[in-house]
Amino acid sequence: MSRFRCRVAMCALLLAVALPATAQKVQIENQGQAAHNVEAMAITKQAVEEAVGKAPSSKAQVVFYRSSSSPGAPVAVRDAAGGEAMIDLDPGMYFVSVVSPGTRSFATSDVGPFPMDLEPGRTYYVQAIRNRKGQSQLLRSSADKFARAAK
Repeated sequence: MSRFRCRVAMCALLLAVALPATAQKVQIENQGQAAHNVEAMAITKQAVEEAVGKAPSSKAQVVFYRSSSSPGAPVAVRDAAGGEAMIDLDPGMYFVSVVSPGTRSFATSDVGPFPMDLEPGRTYYVQAIRNRKGQSQLLRSSADKFARAAK
């Protein structure tokens, strides 16, 4: 019996020593994937900037877009402060608005103010959708999501 206990203890010791190394390996692989994802997002952002243009240093830029697979009628986007219509977005369309920095609000015919704090020299992305009830909505988005919606 003592030989059996010795083997069990030895196996437990080896297992205890091996587990931290395995856990550390998984962590390194995850960090590697995270770095790869960050690099891919930076490349996507650069490609999108080349397509839509870069925001002027003294202005902010807002890209409103609608996925090509988005169902329903056009989504009317307007400046909430003045009520001025900006664009009727059909599926697969996008619109670039260059505006003064600061707090701005946008709206659709179904949704009230959609406030945004805009900084100079930055580009912001807003996706226009229709929900299951057919009502239009504006959602904060990213260059990566914009690029995927354009496919």
